[in-house]
Amino acid sequence: MKSQKCTVCGRETVSVINTDDGYICYNCYSDKKNPPKQKRHHDNEEARIQSEFFNKVPLFFPNLPDRLLFAVPNGGSRHKIEAANMKRQGVKRGVADVILQIPKKGYASLCLEFKTLTGKQSPDQKEYQRQVEMAGSKYVIVRSVEQAIRELQLYLC
Repeated sequence: MKSQKCTVCGRETVSVINTDDGYICYNCYSDKKNPPKQKRHHDNEEARIQSEFFNKVPLFFPNLPDRLLFAVPNGGSRHKIEAANMKRQGVKRGVADVILQIPKKGYASLCLEFKTLTGKQSPDQKEYQRQVEMAGSKYVIVRSVEQAIRELQLYLC
């Protein structure tokens, strides 16, 4: 039997399953059937804050073009196959949670990273912050809906 390269982990193996995206070894296939456990509780809190922020934005900023303020789908628990597909499609680790693509006050854009009161940036998030600030964007860590709205207000006004 000919060995194939797993499209998820990259290992050469003869024990593979053929999928639409290529060959997957049995270890990675098993991971797909048993997805990772949920992330820590504070990730759910960050998601709640971000969701509430997006619910309030139209109330505070009714004239804001809705396609220029968006969430980046780079977080959350994913099984290895989905994570590998997203990586191939260009998803990058550490990118801010929310981006506003409107240049203001000498900045190219506004990047908001949602954290709980005790949440800390990952090394990838710190590197992303460094790169976007070097490129002329404003990057802010926000820890509440009110703070996120206030930062957006300060940026736009």
